[in-house]
Amino acid sequence: MKVLRDDSTGELELSGTRSELMALGRKLRSGDGKTLLAKVPDPFPYSRSLLRIEIRQASGKVRISSSERGEALDVEGRLLFLSLLAENIEGFALEADQSDHLHVDYFPEHDYLTGGSGSLVVAIDCNAVQVP
Repeated sequence: MKVLRDDSTGELELSGTRSELMALGRKLRSGDGKTLLAKVPDPFPYSRSLLRIEIRQASGKVRISSSERGEALDVEGRLLFLSLLAENIEGFALEADQSDHLHVDYFPEHDYLTGGSGSLVVAIDCNAVQVP
């Protein structure tokens, strides 16, 4: 699995195999954990490749973030809302075609994202390098 970040826009793209995305869903449901990511040497058109995903329980809806200098995709929120994000990612992993993308973007009255949450694009990657 990998996460790429565009430092000029803050855009994030997470891609992994169907099984990796399902495993991420399980970690989100647990409300805690780290996932190591594959390093992409040349992430063009993105600025860089992140090293890990960090999931934490917090109060309120889900906040997805990654600082310009940070190495992690941070996902935090109340377990109920983390589970809703997990449900979306797992459903995508089970049903999506290879060319499909899942856009996780905040809008007013969003079911599980809080205002200020970063935008995340999720994609299926049949060629993903698995990190132990």
